[in-house]
Amino acid sequence: MDETVDERQETLAGQLGWLLQDRRQRRGWSQHQLAERAAISQQQVSRFERGAHGTTAGLADRLFAPLGLRLKVDVEAADGPLDEAIDRVRADLVERQRMVLADFRLLAVLGAPRFGHVIDGTAAALLQGVPVAAKRIDLLVAEDELELLAEWIYRVPGLRRRDERFRDFSRYDIDPRDAGPLWWRTALVELRVRLVAELPRPVLVTVAEDGGDEHRVAVRALPAVEADFAEVARVLRRLRAR
Repeated sequence: MDETVDERQETLAGQLGWLLQDRRQRRGWSQHQLAERAAISQQQVSRFERGAHGTTAGLADRLFAPLGLRLKVDVEAADGPLDEAIDRVRADLVERQRMVLADFRLLAVLGAPRFGHVIDGTAAALLQGVPVAAKRIDLLVAEDELELLAEWIYRVPGLRRRDERFRDFSRYDIDPRDAGPLWWRTALVELRVRLVAELPRPVLVTVAEDGGDEHRVAVRALPAVEADFAEVARVLRRLRAR
């Protein structure tokens, strides 16, 4: 089972691992490329990003240095970063909702999906007005639509599949019918699919574009999203407490 970002961030080593992975992927480097620049093995990079025990400040400095970064340790008031993140998203909520729609269009540039699907996760929460950052598109797809999903996946340009061994998007065998996580990424958009026996009844939300055109999007109901996605649940708990 995939380890979620939230699970990794429960430990200091996990937080450092997630941070390194995020900055490395923003640079467009593979684990191998970072390892070469840091003069260490790719296995060490992989272990660090997994939040494995034995992480040291020296190793962290060595890994972040090729990215032009260094660690800074500080303390701040509890919930401060979360409040700041909520306020940032809230300040441009409508634009971020439009970006979810734009990201999905990038995936479908060579053809819209011919299978039923429901947007899930942080993207679904954002489209329902929750001020949470949506870093990828999560989709629910019915199990009996797997063949149509595979047909569509092959039409998405520049797609790479997640490699669980190295926790990186480096696999070229993108077929969802093959063993492996249903998790892909292009240079601009990340997509994760979960197959379900039957699609849940969706909530239809309206996204208005700059030109005034409106689009209706099928998303998973917010209570179900909150139950399955810790990041969404944390934001909603904080909003209720404020």
